[in-house]
Amino acid sequence: MKKSFLILCLIVCGFKGFSQEIKFNKDIVLVDGKECLKIDDSDSNSVSILDLEGNEIVFLRFIHNSRYGALYNKITFVNQKVTMTSQSYIFTKKLLIKKLIADKTLVDCKLDDAKVEKFIMKYDENVERD
Repeated sequence: MKKSFLILCLIVCGFKGFSQEIKFNKDIVLVDGKECLKIDDSDSNSVSILDLEGNEIVFLRFIHNSRYGALYNKITFVNQKVTMTSQSYIFTKKLLIKKLIADKTLVDCKLDDAKVEKFIMKYDENVERD
């Protein structure tokens, strides 16, 4: 019983050590207490994620009542010039940043081009495809 408890504690501590804390402080995203990204969510239907220099790196749009569905997301990776759409998995700004970090697409506050392609392959549902 003591061995099982010790193993469980080690596993939980291990996961806690690898997870990153993400907080939003007005228009700044903090990852583990360090300023990482800026957010422009002045439009209720879209969110721009910017690097600390103010360059837009990701554009997230919420699309309502289109011919493709009642609600879906369109995510544009600006520098990579690629987009993806998702209907079954609705990304919020916080969820998108968490997924980008968890999939190691966003590392040290920068997008990894190769991982962006993998992220799109994993989550893109081609909602806008005719």
